[in-house]
Amino acid sequence: MSSKEVKTALKSARDAIRNKEYKEALKHCKTVLKQEKNNYNAWVFIGVAAAELEQPDQAQSAYKKAAELEPDQLLAWQGLANLYEKYNHINAKDDLPGVYQKLLDLYESVDKQKWCDVCKKLVDLYYQEKKHLEVARTWHKLIKTRQEQGAENEELHQLWRKLTQFLAESTEDQNNETQQLLFTAFENALGLSDKIPSEDHQVLYRHFIQSLSKFPHESARLKKACEGMINIYPTVQYPLEVLCLHLIESGNLTDEGQQYCCRLVEMDSKSGPGLIGLGIKALQDKKYEDAVRNLTEGLKESPVCTSGWYHLAEAQVKMHRPKEAVLSCSQALKIVDNLGASGNSLYQRNLCLHLKAEALIKLSDYDSSEEAIRTLDQISDADNIPGLLVLKSLAYRNKGSFDEAAKIMEDLLSSYPDLAEVHALEALIHFTKKDYLQAEKCFQRALEKDTEVAEYHYQLGLTYWFMGEETRKDKTKALTHFLKAARLDTYMGKVFCYLGHYYRDVVGDKNRARGCYRKAFELDDTDAESGAAAVDLSVELEDMEMALAILTTVTQKASAGTAKWAWLRRGLYYLKAGQHSQAVADLQAALRADPKDFNCWESLGEAYLSRGGYTTALKSFTKASELNPESIYSVFKVAAIQQILGKYKEAVAQYQMIIKKKEDYVPALKGLGECHLMMAKAALVDYLDGKAVDYIEKALEYFTCALQHRADVSCLWKLAGDACTCLYAVAPSKVNVHVLGVLLGQKEGKQVLKKNELLHLGGRCYGRALKLMSTSNTWCDLGINYYRQAQHLAETGSNMNDLKELLEKSLHVLEIMPLLSTVSSNQSSQNKLMLLHGPTWECYTSQMKTLSKLMRLSKWLNPLIHLI
Repeated sequence: MSSKEVKTALKSARDAIRNKEYKEALKHCKTVLKQEKNNYNAWVFIGVAAAELEQPDQAQSAYKKAAELEPDQLLAWQGLANLYEKYNHINAKDDLPGVYQKLLDLYESVDKQKWCDVCKKLVDLYYQEKKHLEVARTWHKLIKTRQEQGAENEELHQLWRKLTQFLAESTEDQNNETQQLLFTAFENALGLSDKIPSEDHQVLYRHFIQSLSKFPHESARLKKACEGMINIYPTVQYPLEVLCLHLIESGNLTDEGQQYCCRLVEMDSKSGPGLIGLGIKALQDKKYEDAVRNLTEGLKESPVCTSGWYHLAEAQVKMHRPKEAVLSCSQALKIVDNLGASGNSLYQRNLCLHLKAEALIKLSDYDSSEEAIRTLDQISDADNIPGLLVLKSLAYRNKGSFDEAAKIMEDLLSSYPDLAEVHALEALIHFTKKDYLQAEKCFQRALEKDTEVAEYHYQLGLTYWFMGEETRKDKTKALTHFLKAARLDTYMGKVFCYLGHYYRDVVGDKNRARGCYRKAFELDDTDAESGAAAVDLSVELEDMEMALAILTTVTQKASAGTAKWAWLRRGLYYLKAGQHSQAVADLQAALRADPKDFNCWESLGEAYLSRGGYTTALKSFTKASELNPESIYSVFKVAAIQQILGKYKEAVAQYQMIIKKKEDYVPALKGLGECHLMMAKAALVDYLDGKAVDYIEKALEYFTCALQHRADVSCLWKLAGDACTCLYAVAPSKVNVHVLGVLLGQKEGKQVLKKNELLHLGGRCYGRALKLMSTSNTWCDLGINYYRQAQHLAETGSNMNDLKELLEKSLHVLEIMPLLSTVSSNQSSQNKLMLLHGPTWECYTSQMKTLSKLMRLSKWLNPLIHLI
């Protein structure tokens, strides 16, 4: 086939393609290729026709063949590009970027517009594949090309802004070159904005600062960007907040930075970064309350500020709030760990771990010391930093591992003999071993090297306090160093507690001591010793208002199961004041804090008993006796309540338990006598006279034993009189009571008393009780006793002389009893008189009248009539 025929076939193929006769076009192309195997146009036409016939593999092969034949010709490359764009071909992802790049090379010198179009397509492709560097480089070339073409600023602004949108979403995955191209894009976009200031420009500036803030090494650029936005938008908070947070996190909060924070708080009183900055400034100025307040409020708004949490913990340590400091450090460490490893974050992490360990050691308990050791082990190169080794030794000391603590201390002494904290550590170890003389020397060496450390003065004062009575009282010893410690550290609550001990126990100045205890408690409201001492001294000084104020403040804040000392004291106050329900509630709260405190159970029992809750009181006293079997008082109260409830046998068993432990316990002896007396009365009601006599005999035995120890107690004599009078209704033949000779004025032995002798003894006992304490109740009992004696004499027909003597006594009581019944407020007395004014009283008065008539018949008895 001649050259002319080839051209004719190619023309036919082109016409066929134009007429969409693609199969016909392929025939013409094959005809050409039979003659000219490497005909460029024929291969291109095959690619076009195959693509239209949806034969992408054949089309790809044809285009590639054409591109190999004529690599600098556009048609094949354009065809490949169109093919890859149209079909999701298997090789499109890998081949299309190369195709676009080739087209860029070919268009660069011949068609700038098409070059730009292909460039944008290539950037989109790179963007989809997250090839950020290629995106940035290619787009930069596009912008440069448009600049050379004289593009307007608005177009260039949009191009730069588009690049920021491409790159700003994935800054974490970018290398340094990509980051720099991003920042350059922001700077150019900001510079080319046509409206400054404007909402659009402000948003762009904000995005620029957000991107910069993700890269700690761009500190200077971030500061410049923030200051630039602040100058343009002075009322906008965002750049101020970012700049303040940046300065805070970098530890470079200068005076200028403080001004930014103040300005921010003026704009928004709740601004997190602003408040954190003010808190750090207050911490630097040693205004710790302000520091804690501002930092706490600031962190509510900006909770991911590592430095804010660290400085809050630092202020809390300064104020001796170690539990709070531990929590703040833990929060800071959590944020650092979430941010990932970097040079600055590692430094911050070590700082937080150091401070956390220090706070844990101040807690002093075993678990906290264990955690402190684990915390110190996480710090880089901790074994080569003397301050951290001192902390580790203190942690071992707190948990009782004295050998490990001493070994670290000895190594430090040999390596760092001039460090004050090492000598203080040695002193503390001696102090723990109660070697106070060596501790004193070591603390003095520590103070020689650093005299402005409050803890050293406090510990030396404590050493003198425990060294002995002489050094405790010596003003130049304990007191001097406690005062120095208080001057150097006004937040050290424990030193004020010991100043309180000094003024209370040594000086005897209760008012001053109370002031110190109050100060200690205000500084540390978990210090139960100081709080309790302040309350107790207020009670001693009769300042109940202050005592109640302290107790109420503590109990209002206390969570369930805490502040036992406050609940207990307020409960006892309410118990004493007669506010029984409040007493019960407070004592129950105290028991929630310590369910095994038998004293609390006893006090709760008293509160229940005071409001008439005998059953609940019984349970409380029973629990107290179980917790402390040696407590005689608890067992006695159990017995006393059982006695009140009429459970006399159970009460007797409890009283007997007390007597076995303490034979001379008078309340138990009295209780035993009362129980037997009550059982005797119950037996009389049931007509069990024999049992009643036995019970009375036992009752008199116990009353007599009690009187041997306390003959000055009126009620014991009265009860003995009650026991003697109780058997008045029993037949004389049945009454033969063995009575200890002591009750009859004899030194030893027993005597058997008949009914008349027993009643007579009862009268004598009442008389003895009245000599010790004259009460209407006892007078009533005495009158009744005389009546029972007279009744017995009348029944047995005794001689007139006995009747005469008894009549004198009876008539005398007869005169005073109506008066006593009128003026007496004693319900028991009134009840007894009411009984006499019944049938018994009528019998009594009738017999008295009969006796009077007999006496009037006898002249030698006439003088006695004037006694009536």
